[in-house]
Amino acid sequence: MMEACGVFGAYAKSGAAFPYMYWGLLAQNHRGHQSYGFLTLDRGFHEVKALGLIPQVSGWEVKEWLKRLPGNVGVGHVRYATSGLSDVESLRHGAQPAVFEGRLKLALAYNGNVVWCKRPLERPTQSDVEVMGKVLSEAGELEEGVKACMDEVEGAFSAVGLTSDGTLFAFRDPHGIKPLCHGNGGNVYAFSSESVGLNINSIEYLGEVEPGELIKVSEGDVERVKLRPCGNHALCAFEFAYFARPDSILNGRYVYEARVEFGRNLGREYSEIAERLDVILDIPETASDAAYGFHVETGVPWERALRRHRYVTHRA
Repeated sequence: MMEACGVFGAYAKSGAAFPYMYWGLLAQNHRGHQSYGFLTLDRGFHEVKALGLIPQVSGWEVKEWLKRLPGNVGVGHVRYATSGLSDVESLRHGAQPAVFEGRLKLALAYNGNVVWCKRPLERPTQSDVEVMGKVLSEAGELEEGVKACMDEVEGAFSAVGLTSDGTLFAFRDPHGIKPLCHGNGGNVYAFSSESVGLNINSIEYLGEVEPGELIKVSEGDVERVKLRPCGNHALCAFEFAYFARPDSILNGRYVYEARVEFGRNLGREYSEIAERLDVILDIPETASDAAYGFHVETGVPWERALRRHRYVTHRA
């Protein structure tokens, strides 16, 4: 499954944005192993992008990262490629955040899949973020650009971005297919694909960015704009089943609770078969919570026969 990316954006009233971004994305590194990227604003954009997992940063290294990523506002991204090629050069090209310069200059970190775009583009694109970024940057105003994305781009998307004048923004498609939440930590306002990105930074979870909504943050002011009414709210089912961390909150409930309930429902549906079972085995790790739920519902013993090697990153 390679359809989940993670995004994070932070606007700090004082101090640097990078530490919030680092921990927020590290908590979501499960959403993308192929590349990572950080971008901040301080009299221009500053970025660091590379292939692989986000590295562990020791105390003395933090100062070096802060030199490369100054500024109190920034956005970041971890990626699994959902479009384009997966060779090394293509992965380097597709690493985000991506910068676009048209009538608007902005950086964008995006999670989703573009099915098609009504607007003819000047040249073929290698990634979905290029489609979104071009539509956004061709607009005269940010709100106009996000509205154009919702009207002209068919697909599932959530995104955080940063304009060259220092406005942090986030938006979500009208059906809310891809997750995106926001929070306030007193000194910092942040956006994250999953709530765990806020928790690790001690940022209070305020809820989800609503489907069809744009939220803008600048100089501490927060503006929420409902651009499109919510269609049939259709959060991707694989977020609960596979992508998200069990301690994240989606649609108002912990992912762990939903997975346990999946297992209990399965136990009720197959109660007659359960009577003939000797043991339940799970395939780590997302199925473990469902296996526990099946065990609770049926009383069939649950054993952990398979173990995952946590330090082998290219295979389960």
